[in-house]
Amino acid sequence: MNVSRLPVISFILAILLLPGCRSTKWHVKKADKEAGSIITQYQQEALGKTGKFTIERPSDSLRKRLMIEQDLPGYGNVASSNKMSGAGKPLQIKLLDALQIGARHNRNYQSRKEDVFRTALDLDLSRAEFRNSYSGLLSAMLSGDEGGESASRSVGGEASAGVTRKFQTGVSFAGKLGIDLVKLLTMDKTSTLGMLADATISVPLLRGAGRDIVREPLTQAERDVIYAMWSFERFKRSFAVRMAGEYFGALEQAKQIQNAEANLKSLTDARQRMQELAKAGRQPETQVDQARQDELRANSRLIAARQLYEASLDSLKMSIGIPVDAKIELDKEELTRLSETTAGTFSDKVAIAEDGAKKTEEAVLKALKNRLDLRAAYWALEDTQRKLNVARDALDAEMKLKLSASTRDTHTSGLSETKTDVKFGDVKYGAVLDVGLPWDRTAERVAFRKSMIALEAMARQVEEQEDSIKQEIRSAVRKLIELEETYRIQRQAVELAERRVNSTEIFLQAGRSQIRDVLEAQEDLVSARDALVSAIVSYHMASLGLQRDLELLEINEEGMWASHE
Repeated sequence: MNVSRLPVISFILAILLLPGCRSTKWHVKKADKEAGSIITQYQQEALGKTGKFTIERPSDSLRKRLMIEQDLPGYGNVASSNKMSGAGKPLQIKLLDALQIGARHNRNYQSRKEDVFRTALDLDLSRAEFRNSYSGLLSAMLSGDEGGESASRSVGGEASAGVTRKFQTGVSFAGKLGIDLVKLLTMDKTSTLGMLADATISVPLLRGAGRDIVREPLTQAERDVIYAMWSFERFKRSFAVRMAGEYFGALEQAKQIQNAEANLKSLTDARQRMQELAKAGRQPETQVDQARQDELRANSRLIAARQLYEASLDSLKMSIGIPVDAKIELDKEELTRLSETTAGTFSDKVAIAEDGAKKTEEAVLKALKNRLDLRAAYWALEDTQRKLNVARDALDAEMKLKLSASTRDTHTSGLSETKTDVKFGDVKYGAVLDVGLPWDRTAERVAFRKSMIALEAMARQVEEQEDSIKQEIRSAVRKLIELEETYRIQRQAVELAERRVNSTEIFLQAGRSQIRDVLEAQEDLVSARDALVSAIVSYHMASLGLQRDLELLEINEEGMWASHE
């Protein structure tokens, strides 16, 4: 065997065989690496910051731990699939815990992250159109003829390796190297190696020429990644506000239970006092019946409040992605702290209404500057303009210049048979100019006209979105002003109701009022307390909603807002 050909054989086989030995794990890792690099790059461009981004869910999820620890029935805990009640301690969840758990376990949250990842994969695929693309082919053939007096067998095979590349100017290149494997492996010194090489270059001159036209799919893929990031950022803010709303909504229900329990106790005490007075002949029995009727009504209200609280807990658990039958406990001090913060924010003076117009104008300007969905609408208008340019280009004539060259090897061998040289013979080349005249461009003409209409329609959508955002912000500021005034009114209503309850009880003991006055005062006090809690929660959620709509609510990768870290 002539060893001088072994490096050639090894090199060719390595090129052709190694890519086929890569595992699926390698491909997944490569795809994740490319997508991760793209996400990091475009995070900076889209959001002005970078952060950790992964679509891998935690292996030891909270949902699985709760199902095991609290012995909950379901798919994650097959052994308990027939049990109806859980065990274990309730999970303590604070507001920030709810935000963090939701960011990790909410199903829609995970889907939105995967949307971003998919657009990054699509961009990687679009980029591949302008990268070197390598290909290889191995083929072998065995043929024979066993009939008749003479039998014959023949073996054939060939291998080829090629590279193609499309440039963003529209120029494309293709090169190929082919080898006759039989001649290469038999080391036939009297023949050539059976190698051939050819290359082709295609240059568009009219239709399809130009960087903007050629890279349009890549440009759109790049912008799609940014759109997905903007959309996910807005989703994170909306999700955090919604989780806070559900959390405080559950706490509001818990506070109403507390108020209902206090109300029931007060009415029970009042009914007992009326019974004693009735026995002493100081009050008629009708007063006792009326007190008893209000006591029953208060008990019914307490039962309803407890049911609403349980329903709000189930809704919260569903939203954050844990089993709805899991036992959890919320931090009731969150509502206390919120009440203290709200009380310290406002004074008794009415000032916000006086500069409401100024606040509204400032808020609208911030929204027009910061809103990511409006920025996406502006970009979508640019996308439509580019598509119009592509449709205009399609109306041009087709003209391509194709340049090609090919050669084959020649074989020379010395008498010593110790050296074999590979030399390529004469090069064959050619040039072809293909011209396709635009005689029938019906499809292209229709596409161009539709693109013009689409551009006008998109411009109208941008105008409508601007006005919609203005209307939304103006309404949000007005609602915030209204809720601030509502809070002040309800705080005064609670103070007034408390004084009224105290005075009517004193008058009742002095015989100057009836039980009906006490019951009505107590009913008004419960309603005022519930309304105050509702006003506090509503104002806080409206404030968070306005921050969200102004794109001022910063949400980190854990799903929590920066101002509460």
